[in-house]
Amino acid sequence: MPDVEYMLFCCRDLEPQCGFRVQAKTTEETMEHARAHMASEHGMKEISRETETKMKEKIKPVKVEE
Repeated sequence: MPDVEYMLFCCRDLEPQCGFRVQAKTTEETMEHARAHMASEHGMKEISRETETKMKEKIKPVKVEE
């Protein structure tokens, strides 16, 4: 089967003690999961534009074998 590209966010890129990782097919889907994680695990009910920008900058494409 061919490799498929996903977008990966690793919370430790912003919070070194956190091992949360999420991968999804789109950046927006990845961000939705990352926002939910930031709210539930880090108490960030509202995320500033600056933090949102930093989060998006840390999202990287990865190849996943399906």
